[in-house]
Amino acid sequence: MALPPEMDGVLNSLASRPLAERLGTIDGVMIKTFKKWADQRGYFIEQLKQGDLDDRGRPFIPDHPFAQMSRSLAYARGGNPPEPIKAFHWHRRQWDYWDIVQGDARGVLVDLRHDSPTVGCVQTFMLGENAPRMVAIPPFVAHGYQCVSQRDVILNYYVTEPYSADDLDEGRIAWNDPRIGFDWTIENI
Repeated sequence: MALPPEMDGVLNSLASRPLAERLGTIDGVMIKTFKKWADQRGYFIEQLKQGDLDDRGRPFIPDHPFAQMSRSLAYARGGNPPEPIKAFHWHRRQWDYWDIVQGDARGVLVDLRHDSPTVGCVQTFMLGENAPRMVAIPPFVAHGYQCVSQRDVILNYYVTEPYSADDLDEGRIAWNDPRIGFDWTIENI
């Protein structure tokens, strides 16, 4: 799907502001850190339930029900930046709820909503075995991730719109789009 003119305008305006000035928290994005109950047998995590709040105390479950649950596998191959990078895509109507159940990944979001108070903002976060949490991504926020561990990444994601090839709800932007200007390299300190 082609970028709507408003989103294209936002992307074109990003180059005038350095990435360092655009890093922050995107309005409407929610992160819920899981509580883990562990013992000698393993662990238990409640992923989602009615009444859940995000880390800032806001209701985490969407106003409308989930329509589909899917799983994605990304092979960890190492390198710098580690491969693969699966970015960017966006939705017109759909919320995405990401939960990485194996491996670790760095999520990267870009607010492309022209009427958002955080328009142009880039938000990064860790998800996975070493950062057990779920992130809720609103429509018109471009999103992607990269493997940062030596284990394959398995991403479970819940969405509020069912996939339909006849009514596509998503568009794509190259992972290295110069207008976004995100540096995917990993610093080895």
